[in-house]
Amino acid sequence: MYSIGKLAELSNISVRTLRYYDEIGLLPPAERTAHGHRFYSEEDVSKLHYILTLRNLGLPLDTIQEAIDGKQLNSRNLLEMRLKLIKEEQEKLIRMESSINSLLALTEIEGRTDWKSIFGTFYTAPNNEEVLKKIWNQHFSAEEQALLKHFPRLGDDSELAATALALFKDVRAHIKESPASEIAQQLAKRWISLVDVMYKGNLELANKVWNLNKQQEVTGFLFFQDDLINFIEKAIQHYNDTNGIELSI
Repeated sequence: MYSIGKLAELSNISVRTLRYYDEIGLLPPAERTAHGHRFYSEEDVSKLHYILTLRNLGLPLDTIQEAIDGKQLNSRNLLEMRLKLIKEEQEKLIRMESSINSLLALTEIEGRTDWKSIFGTFYTAPNNEEVLKKIWNQHFSAEEQALLKHFPRLGDDSELAATALALFKDVRAHIKESPASEIAQQLAKRWISLVDVMYKGNLELANKVWNLNKQQEVTGFLFFQDDLINFIEKAIQHYNDTNGIELSI
């Protein structure tokens, strides 16, 4: 028989953990003295190692209890459950990484790192995908949604995302320029080219997204501040007038 202290030492866990396992009925000791001292059998030691193995796989204690109680959970069931959890965790981490990259990209655009500036420029998609789907269904057709789903996310390692980031940084850097200036006209031309590529020539959809963002409708896309919107619109209008083109955005 093993005292609780000896079992904790042999298993490299704390006495407190063993006491907790006893309290929840996961690993009660084989014997308990009149003074409350716990003693564990060889069978208890094997059971503890089984518990610790499953814990190392990341399984919750209630699932482990079900497995021990024999509630139709074999080793394959447990491994499949854990694999599912791992995949969900990986997807969550990928979403978190994408959001962080987007925020880092915005610090480059704005040239500032205070939270108020960054979140004043950035609207993330709602955490609940069903909520975002409902919003998209209100504004976009199925064909439009298919195109929007393939948009690069700011901060991605794609060439198009890098092109967009460079353009947004340049616009922010020259936002005090006259919309009719040479640099502003170059930026307008780059903006029009980027929109054409991203929206695959669907200018109607591009304008729809642009106007929704101007109205501060949360659609999951980058939200531009008023000074940038005004600069781009005036620069593009001047570009259109100069070149005899009828393009909006």
